[in-house]
Amino acid sequence: MNETARYVTNPDVSCREEGPDGALLFNPDTNDVLVINITGLLIWQALSAPRTEAQVVAELRQRCHDVPEDAVAQDTHEFVERLLARGFVGIAAGNVES
Repeated sequence: MNETARYVTNPDVSCREEGPDGALLFNPDTNDVLVINITGLLIWQALSAPRTEAQVVAELRQRCHDVPEDAVAQDTHEFVERLLARGFVGIAAGNVES
């Protein structure tokens, strides 16, 4: 994991929330659709501005009190990597902000 990389949503991707169950993401660049659960939606929303994985984990920990931090970190890492590989998010240019 690159601890200084800041991830951000692809501005071309559309997100359609599906009530309390999560959302559908559509990437027109690849014609790819991804169904995400509510936790995935929280991560997606956190990445509306450039953030490191650690910043996303911290934000999720504020909302998900009963989940161990290492589980949140692992799940966030895996999800962000999957989004990155499929073009739903990218790496923002510039330095990490404090």
